[in-house]
Amino acid sequence: MYAVMSSRVISGETDVRCIFDDLRSRIQIERRCVGDELESFRTFRTRVEEISPSKPIRVDTVRRTPGLDRVRDEYESTVMSVPHYDEEYDDSYEESVTEEFGPEIGFLLTEGPSFDRRLRRALLDRTRQCQSERESLLRTLDLESESVDEIRDRLLPIVDELQNFTAEGSQHESDGVREAEWERLDVLSGTVNGIATDRQEAIIRQRKEFNITVEAPDIPTYLYREFPERYPLLSLIVAVEEEIQSRRTDREKVLS
Repeated sequence: MYAVMSSRVISGETDVRCIFDDLRSRIQIERRCVGDELESFRTFRTRVEEISPSKPIRVDTVRRTPGLDRVRDEYESTVMSVPHYDEEYDDSYEESVTEEFGPEIGFLLTEGPSFDRRLRRALLDRTRQCQSERESLLRTLDLESESVDEIRDRLLPIVDELQNFTAEGSQHESDGVREAEWERLDVLSGTVNGIATDRQEAIIRQRKEFNITVEAPDIPTYLYREFPERYPLLSLIVAVEEEIQSRRTDREKVLS
């Protein structure tokens, strides 16, 4: 599915467009998944608000915890029922609530004595945090989408223009033409370097928007984890720059 970046992308803009299509498709898929999770937590929170705190009861010497049992039912029917859950997570109820709500709440939900007021309040607070995290991630994905679209609009015209520069230049070209081409390639190189800088700054903004720690993977690393390159968009920009430099070197050799 995912196009591999190399200097061959300059041989035809179709490859470049495929790369951008793959990137945008991945963002759309992730956005849909995060949106589904956000709605599932909203529904789960609403249902938890309807559950009254309760004490354990015994039925035929078997201890029952109605509140905790209902929380589990509601969680499994909302958060664990989003379309991508099994493919993306494939974990148990115990593992999921521990991951989402933390080890203390996770333990109380699965091994605790009852669904008391303190646990109910803590669960609602942490559910709101889960919603907030996904709302923040959606905003970050929007920033990523804007960055990809902006770079696409700036980079494709350069790729188009490079089609006018043969690898070594025409044998019938004068030194003046070759020098003009060399200078134009130098301008294109400066533009591409500027695009690369803007892309790096966009990644930094995303990290700040989502409050990503230094130890955690940034958005491109997380989002494009199935791509051949860790930073596919930067890799594409580098491939274009390398091709420009190759064209410039060819003309320098002839002029010298």
